[in-house]
Amino acid sequence: MTLYLGIDVGATWTRAILIDENLQVFKRLKIRTGVNPLADVAAAVEKWSFDSIGVGSIGPMDLRSGRVVNSPNSPSRQFPLVEPLKKFGKPVVVANDCVAAVWGEYVFKHRVENLVYVTLSTGVGIGAIVNGTLLLGKDGNAHELGHAVIDFRSGRQCGCGGFGHFEAYVGGANIPKWFQELTGEALNDAAEVFKRYRDGDFKARQFIDLWLDALAAGIATVIAAYDPELLIIGGSIGLNNWDIISRDLPIRLKKYLGVRPPAITQASFGDDEVAIGAAALAYRVPDSLRKFGYPR
Repeated sequence: MTLYLGIDVGATWTRAILIDENLQVFKRLKIRTGVNPLADVAAAVEKWSFDSIGVGSIGPMDLRSGRVVNSPNSPSRQFPLVEPLKKFGKPVVVANDCVAAVWGEYVFKHRVENLVYVTLSTGVGIGAIVNGTLLLGKDGNAHELGHAVIDFRSGRQCGCGGFGHFEAYVGGANIPKWFQELTGEALNDAAEVFKRYRDGDFKARQFIDLWLDALAAGIATVIAAYDPELLIIGGSIGLNNWDIISRDLPIRLKKYLGVRPPAITQASFGDDEVAIGAAALAYRVPDSLRKFGYPR
């Protein structure tokens, strides 16, 4: 039996999953993301048995050096992805977390040639397959449309330092800040905003109305860039509020889109989305990643 270790490095949590090619899960791990998350995972799974390793991580990254280089939301802006795993002597493949997620959807679920995955979580990330090719770019960041500018006049600053970015409006880390700017009320987190929305709170309802427009503007930008047949939404904000998003997003997209819209669905694997995608990278290494020298 061949077993694949898939590692999901998020801004808040790092997960690992041990699966076979039939998606049978043998082990799971969830730890807080630290300053050197791959070293933490390597220590935690030291006694696990596996044949190869895939990593899906927040970015931006430099695939050639195997490092994250400027992460806006994690405890450390820079950290290694490959080096801490070399001690296992197993093949290692790494990519952006949303690239891993879209590859997992493609390999294990949706065999369509034009596929985009969008995560709405602490931040916003995108992974894209166009005409059957997993897009990477020169450094592995061809999908960083969470930092696409959706309002060039905006004074809203993203965690990366830029202004008017998609993530600055709809990312979970930014929702409470934007809510406070608009209402004068300080809330603990994005979950509280959505709870108040469901409870009928007037300010929260006004805010989520704006948030949905920002979401539609950003998603329209993603669709314009990649022209997908299917757009998949995941991440904690996306999955926990799918009822709101699935009801309102297709309607609001009509305001912004100049092309035929794709089908829109939620992610297939819940909290395991990126970890399963990372394992998929190890199970079936994309040709575009081989050009960067993976597996290593």
